[in-house]
Amino acid sequence: EISGTHPIEKFHEIKSEIDRVIEQNNIDRILVDMRGFKGRFGVFDGLQEVESFDQNSRFLQFAILDLEENKSNNDFFENASINRGFKLVFFYNMKDALEWLQVGKHDEFEKKLQKEAN
Repeated sequence: EISGTHPIEKFHEIKSEIDRVIEQNNIDRILVDMRGFKGRFGVFDGLQEVESFDQNSRFLQFAILDLEENKSNNDFFENASINRGFKLVFFYNMKDALEWLQVGKHDEFEKKLQKEAN
């Protein structure tokens, strides 16, 4: 869960922390809940971030939970990610995200990373 108000520059710090937890715990399915997060990428910034994804991330499955109002930017980011071989899909309700991850209940996730604003 990523919440609060962060400058977009904080994304790299948040992403590094998520990557560290994924690697240390051998995680292959990730649910990122961004509904409480106030910062968003513009189209150009999002494309640059996709270009910088670690190639090992192609083996991971990312479900990103967000607000419907961010759908147009999310669609571009999702398409750019999928076109580069990453399994990153945006969802606008928890049920669909968990279904896509093939997880029956939220509490079936064994590990959780929570990053909150100071």
